[in-house]
Amino acid sequence: MIGVPGNIMVMWTIYRKLKTISATVLLIGNLALADFLILLSLPIWIYSFVVNKWIFGMFFCKVLVYVIYSNLYASVFLITLLSIERFLAVFRPFYLQRWNKQGVFKKITIFIWIVATIVGIHSLPFYNPNQRREPFQCIPHEYTSDTQKVIFLLLETLIGFLIPFGIIIICYTYLWIKLQKMTFVSKCKSDKIIVLVVVTFVICMTPWEIFKIVEIISIFLDICSLKAIVNIGGDICGALVFINSSMNPVLYFYYAIKLKRPTTIKRLNMLFENIGDIETEKQSENNGNTTVPTHIDSIPTADINIQMA
Repeated sequence: MIGVPGNIMVMWTIYRKLKTISATVLLIGNLALADFLILLSLPIWIYSFVVNKWIFGMFFCKVLVYVIYSNLYASVFLITLLSIERFLAVFRPFYLQRWNKQGVFKKITIFIWIVATIVGIHSLPFYNPNQRREPFQCIPHEYTSDTQKVIFLLLETLIGFLIPFGIIIICYTYLWIKLQKMTFVSKCKSDKIIVLVVVTFVICMTPWEIFKIVEIISIFLDICSLKAIVNIGGDICGALVFINSSMNPVLYFYYAIKLKRPTTIKRLNMLFENIGDIETEKQSENNGNTTVPTHIDSIPTADINIQMA
């Protein structure tokens, strides 16, 4: 359960300790909030899995499923916005600088949470009295027909995977092409952290979405073996979703531990300050200035040299 205290520490550092919050750090903080809310329900799911029974009632089942799905959508949208922000930092630095001053990313973040809470409503479980299972289990959906199930799965895959991940791939493809044309690539720790956060999210979430597609195929072709694979794989991929929510604090702590500060909070504080300083410095470089970040020398060099912005 490192994810819950880890995400709490990340949010505490960003919102209570930092004097200024850059767009990148703002998105990291909101991502930590979404991960924290997802992980809060993990002990309940583990207990229900072990005893093979749901004892917390229908209402609590609906609430937990809704919280997980809405925060998963928020995570997907925030990761997508983080990729767009990295893209703008390289290709449209003037827009990014102006949007930061106008608080555009704060407004977009609020909009993302509103959309996620609305979109998450479709995931509320619904049951007919004669379809309840014994022992009773909290299942995300019991559909009234295969057509209804396919429609919901297609919408989930389109909104929560195909469109956002398509945007992420486009952004980082252009950034990679830009890197190949550069004669000098700086050792930027903040960019490496962001790339690892995005890559970890993609690795953990892709199997979940692939099994949704396999489930759609199994319904159309009516293949029992595929349905059995989906039932087994769905549980494993669901575990990956919870693992992903715990991974980001681990990544932050890994880099923060190398910083010369007496406590973990102060190290995290310095790490996120560095990210904000480097982001400002890069925008200045793209604008033709020569601003040097305050803390960049305090970040240890990495074994991988990468600059995504």
